[in-house]
Amino acid sequence: MESMKRLLFWLLEGSKGGPTRIALLRLLFKKPMNMRRLSLAAKLDYKTTEHHVELMRKNSILECAGNGYGKVYFISEIVSDEKEFRILMKGGKNGKKDE
Repeated sequence: MESMKRLLFWLLEGSKGGPTRIALLRLLFKKPMNMRRLSLAAKLDYKTTEHHVELMRKNSILECAGNGYGKVYFISEIVSDEKEFRILMKGGKNGKKDE
């Protein structure tokens, strides 16, 4: 799906917040989390995490289950099937591999 590749490029590599979104996605790639755990794991302010997660959710990069405080976020199936996305999450291309 060519439009998904363009969207991923814009959100992850073509914008100022791309590195932050990549870091959040790498954490969620390993394990779905709620907003608080994600912000702590990423060592980011809660509001910053919330902004990036909501942007990715609105663009169908992330999905969520549950409601309220316990809402858990995970990477959507559509995105996780993209070969380039999987390479990026594992530290390929422009991303550094997590230690």
